[in-house]
Amino acid sequence: MVARGITRAFLIGSCASIALIAGAAHAQSTVPTAPPASVEPEQDSNAPPEEITVTGSRIARSDYVANSPIVSLSTDTLENTGRVTVEAALTQMPQFAGAFGQGNTGSTSTGLNGGQANASLRGLGSKRTLILMDGRRLQPSNPDGSVDLNTIPEALIENIEVITGGASTTYGSDATAGVVNFRLRRNFKGLELNGQTGVSNYGDGNTYRITATAGSVFADERGHAVLSVDYTRRDTAQQAERDYFTFRTSTPGLSTIPQGNAIFGSNLPTLAAVNSVFVGQYGTRALTGNAAGRYTGQIGFNTDQTLFSTAGVPVLNYRDPQTDEAYIVNSGTNSQQVNFGYNGGSIQADLDRYSVFGKVDYDVTDDIKAFTQFSYTTYSSTGITNPTLASNVYGLTVPTTNPFITPAFRSILASRPTPNAPFTFYKALSILGPRIQTYEYDVYQITAGLSGKIGVRDWTWDLYANTSRAKFDNSQTGGASAGAVSRLLNSPTGGTELCAGGFNPFGNVTPSQECIAYISRRTLNTNELKQRTVEGNIQGGLARLPAGELRFAVGADYRENSYAFQPDSQLSLPDGTSDILGYSVLRAASGKVKVGEAYGELLVPLLHDIPLIQQFDLDLGYRYSNYNSVGGVHAYKADANWQVFDALRLRGGYNRAIRAPSVGELYAPVSTGSVAIGSPAATTSTGDPCDVRSSYRVGANGTQVRALCLAQGIPTAIIDSYQLGTAQVFALTGGNPDLQEEIADTYSAGGVIQSPFSSPVFRNMSLSVDYYRIGIKQAVGPLSIAQAFQFCFNSGGNNPTYAASNYYCSLISRNTGNGVPVNPLQPLLNLGTFKVRGIDVQFDWKVNLSDIGLGGNAGTIALNTAVSYLESFKIQALPGAPSYDYAGSIGTGVETTAGLAHPEWKSVTSFSYSVGGATLGVRWRYIDNMIASAKVVNPASTTRGVDAYNVFDLNARFETGEKTEFRMGVTNAFNKKPPQVGDTEANYDAQNYDVIGRYFFLGITKKF
Repeated sequence: MVARGITRAFLIGSCASIALIAGAAHAQSTVPTAPPASVEPEQDSNAPPEEITVTGSRIARSDYVANSPIVSLSTDTLENTGRVTVEAALTQMPQFAGAFGQGNTGSTSTGLNGGQANASLRGLGSKRTLILMDGRRLQPSNPDGSVDLNTIPEALIENIEVITGGASTTYGSDATAGVVNFRLRRNFKGLELNGQTGVSNYGDGNTYRITATAGSVFADERGHAVLSVDYTRRDTAQQAERDYFTFRTSTPGLSTIPQGNAIFGSNLPTLAAVNSVFVGQYGTRALTGNAAGRYTGQIGFNTDQTLFSTAGVPVLNYRDPQTDEAYIVNSGTNSQQVNFGYNGGSIQADLDRYSVFGKVDYDVTDDIKAFTQFSYTTYSSTGITNPTLASNVYGLTVPTTNPFITPAFRSILASRPTPNAPFTFYKALSILGPRIQTYEYDVYQITAGLSGKIGVRDWTWDLYANTSRAKFDNSQTGGASAGAVSRLLNSPTGGTELCAGGFNPFGNVTPSQECIAYISRRTLNTNELKQRTVEGNIQGGLARLPAGELRFAVGADYRENSYAFQPDSQLSLPDGTSDILGYSVLRAASGKVKVGEAYGELLVPLLHDIPLIQQFDLDLGYRYSNYNSVGGVHAYKADANWQVFDALRLRGGYNRAIRAPSVGELYAPVSTGSVAIGSPAATTSTGDPCDVRSSYRVGANGTQVRALCLAQGIPTAIIDSYQLGTAQVFALTGGNPDLQEEIADTYSAGGVIQSPFSSPVFRNMSLSVDYYRIGIKQAVGPLSIAQAFQFCFNSGGNNPTYAASNYYCSLISRNTGNGVPVNPLQPLLNLGTFKVRGIDVQFDWKVNLSDIGLGGNAGTIALNTAVSYLESFKIQALPGAPSYDYAGSIGTGVETTAGLAHPEWKSVTSFSYSVGGATLGVRWRYIDNMIASAKVVNPASTTRGVDAYNVFDLNARFETGEKTEFRMGVTNAFNKKPPQVGDTEANYDAQNYDVIGRYFFLGITKKF
């Protein structure tokens, strides 16, 4: 906390000092190396000013100022990150939280978003961040409405403009957190070739990118055409290559291992029978049991098929060697230790992407222009995860007639009250190799439109229509047929009649290839999303008022989004189950959302040229949308722009935004998915609260917790020995056609200061400071099952009477034989309330060294910084529940894909020196230290947080002539490793921190 205070004081002091130095500084809201957001490319000084549409408004104007806080990223900024995909640059910016991107290794069990790259403004999720290209919507690539940034034609990006806060009045649904508008280069002429490659310090994670862009005029310069082709390849980076990923993690109890372990539930063997084996045959000390003389632990198998026990310390008779590829039991802590790096898991998703973008503009007449454009992207991505685990709800049932049961284990089984009953068996099916998911995406969009002058004043009109489709196939390997495994286990011969040698599950025995092929399965799921849009707009000046011109914009649109999902038949059996171990139960689903909208916007100049008011304008807007799903909804705004004097402009306003539930949220298939709940411990609130090792059972209210566990269905015979043995559960979630719209209220207030000084040192300085407050209610999202477990057992005072009828408890069901949670519910509901507020500070300073007497060719230095302070990030899971402020914490987000890190301070600072055709630069990326989010809910939690994170990047550019540029650099120059998140060893947040390590890149641009 002392370090946090020093850092905060330093940053606040620095910002205050900058403000004082800048006095009344130069106005722009930019980011490191970005061009001013308030300045367009240089124009002929004798030409009339071009009217430009500002992102966030439909009204064209010549002064190009925004009433909302706006951030701009240039092409140079993207290139200086050294990455070949755009989301890497966005994630580094303070306004964004880490969302799925290159760190998304495609491990989703449903196959609905593996390999995609998303942007999450303010940590509110990609589905609340509207992505535009030249002010028009793109085809969503995910059923929740998120746009995959892999579909952006990156070679043509001129700059990226980001507006925080609601913009639904201007663009409609989905803009509750803000808008990211990709502005493409216009009037491109000639041929430009671009190439870039990079590799990590560890020799992996290679990237390659080649683009070719050509543009030309035709038909006596009445027409213009551009074509861009892009090939991008990104290889995986492996955990095993990095020492901070090569590890063993301790999980209390016995986890799922390749050798297998048996679970007895309430049908417990006698202690005498167990000791007969362990003491009599293995020569160990005697084990202890419950008051009834029953053994309450689990029995595990060594590779040689002898037995070991975890009931007591030290663990008895574990015989397998401790190697990097072994699963071992730590005899001192009585915990199963697993090396998760053994299977070569990837920390960077691979990518193989081809994209084409083309556009043709044509002046039909002097007053009418036509255009058509198309984009097509196809890419594949592969994710690798651990082998199939037959555990928890997917435990195997083995009959006592199985011929491979050893005599020692058979004698233990025979001592149970029901000696001939089958037993539950957990086993990691490593014989099938890792689970591999491959994603094949095909996304296209075709847009055509007309625009022109109406002939009334300066009124203009535009009309366009587009059609688009995103289709992706998800193939899955490494799964096992539950039916085939069951047939082998239940065969009186052990399955020798089904495959050569049969299947011996006890110990790490490798069966024949014929048997492996017999149980192995490949599945294929298909997804298709379509969008149709028609939109028309009119804008221009209405009247000349004393303070300026009254301007307007009106328009209407119709949009249709459809979704269809078809799972593999093996994942969707007629009885509602799945035949595949290792992947989710899925259901076919489809649906369509239609909306008609109309809007109006008015720019009202109120005051002009009076003391302290050079210009004061109001920007008012209203939009009505009628959905076939939620009915009529309303959005509106009132923004103000106050030019105090040349050097100072104040801005701010209020926006009411809405987000209608997406087609996927309404109609997505019901499916199961592995969800982490953590491991139980006496000092944390994680894991299954009924586990005897949990803080709930050993705490002051342990008696009430025990009673609630019994009420939920844990058998009395095992209530005082119950252990879950896994840190995950298979939760059930899906779409909900009864969802209503989300409602967001956004307030912003800030100022832009432009330096009034003529001094060469201070004249090119600018500062912007903006306060934002975003409140979202009726937020759509799944209620975290991890939180449901905690709240059911009264974390945060959510169930003070420990009633089984409590809402959170109603989401949890258990197997009454062994107490294991079975498909707990993660319902998709309008329950959440999110309240986020903070301050953005952006500063730019540029000095020509020749202007301060250092010679005619001394060069130029530039300093750019963007700093965000997160004052509050409150999440209320459902109405009436406590609201928790997660600012300054890591581990909980509004949803998993929205980003789980909420640092109070985050910044990116760049310093560059340019001389002649060369530029050298250094970037400093800073993320504040954070506590674990578990401490927010339970201040007594000892879960570890993360330290402050500082990373430095180097970059250089060299021009050789007017048409060739080389660029090179190194990111994470000091090879700073990411901080560990939580108490699980080598658990890192790949979305917010650099898990790749030091990375080198080299690029070249050639123009013809």
